[in-house]
Amino acid sequence: YTSVNPSEIGDALSAEFDREGICEKFDIPKDKFLILCVGQFIDRKGRWTFLEAAKKVCAKTDDIAFVWIANSKPSKEDIEKAKKFGLGNKFRLITSDQIGGGRIDLFKMFRLADGFALASFVEGLPISLLEAMALGIPSISTNVNAIPEAVKNLETGILIESGDDEKLAESILLLNSDEKLRKKLAENGRKWVLGNFDEKEVAGIAIKAYKKALKFE
Repeated sequence: YTSVNPSEIGDALSAEFDREGICEKFDIPKDKFLILCVGQFIDRKGRWTFLEAAKKVCAKTDDIAFVWIANSKPSKEDIEKAKKFGLGNKFRLITSDQIGGGRIDLFKMFRLADGFALASFVEGLPISLLEAMALGIPSISTNVNAIPEAVKNLETGILIESGDDEKLAESILLLNSDEKLRKKLAENGRKWVLGNFDEKEVAGIAIKAYKKALKFE
């Protein structure tokens, strides 16, 4: 199983955090409700679904902006295609090497977010989603493979079907408008991930399985 390190998450939440300074550094709007995605900027991660949803959201409100943090530099063609969605300064594509080499640097970027959205078509159980939930960020993701083990619809997060940019846009607008729901998903999501995807517990399960298979117990 994919899992998180609760101590690392705790350190990230207690670390010094300058939201305004980070926004200025990366030219991210400071006064917007921010939706974050972290992952490779590739088709299977639902990049065009994410941007189509962002376009629909921005047509309805000026209050929301979007950031995607990718672990590699997108091609020139991908950058040009992303620009054609017409999001302007409402969308920032940032590569991980721009933010620093440490996990704490990435977690500081997570902490900018008011919501997390991962519109994947193919996944196992993405670490970025678990980390967002563990950090108390209300999250949206797709009903593929193991994601529903973490995201229980309207309980620990919002679950949508892959490729449904309309539903993704609706879900983002719902998070933006419903503070009570955001708080519920943030609290329940964090509790669920820390209770079920702690790396020490997951390692223990794996060790026990190996011992049984190899007849060490």
